[in-house]
Order: sequence, then structure tokens, then C-alpha cells
Amino acid sequence: MFLTTGGINRTYAIKGIVNATTKKTLLADEIDKVDQYDDLYEIIKEQLTKKAVALQGDAIIEVRFVPEIVRVAVGPKYMLLHGYGTVINFIRKH
Repeated sequence: MFLTTGGINRTYAIKGIVNATTKKTLLADEIDKVDQYDDLYEIIKEQLTKKAVALQGDAIIEVRFVPEIVRVAVGPKYMLLHGYGTVINFIRKH
């Protein structure tokens, strides 16, 4: 199983679209960490992979990530990351 942000130059069948969202609460002493998304990317990649395996896919192509900072008037800030992609199966010639 692999993920790629681009397409692939090989014959394949589309199995479906998968998506996942995760968030991290930023406490008062963590406000300066708003650009540290690495852990969230790993979580999203794991979630997308699990969903692709459930669809019996071989890969996920055209993966996109949408990072967002959510501000709440009286509460903490959230780092939100949404990811999605297309699950494919490679066509095997017999």
C-alpha cells in the first residue's frame, strides 16, 4: 500500500474515495506550535491506509491535505488536518 499526491502512469480501477480528519488542541503554552503538523500527517496517512485496505485497494493516489487553524472565541485553538484521496486497484493481466 502506498500513497502519492500525484497520479500514476499505470492502468488501474478506482475503488472509491477515502477521507480522514484529525485535530490537535493547542493549549496556551503551545500557541507557537501552529505550524507543526507532522504528527497529524502521520495520523491521517494511517487512517487513509486503513480505509483503503478495507476497500481492498492497492494504493491511494491524488492525496490532498487541507490544514486549518480553528480559533474559538473563549477556548483553545485547534490544529485541524483533513486528508482525502482516490483508492485504486492495479489491473493485472493474466
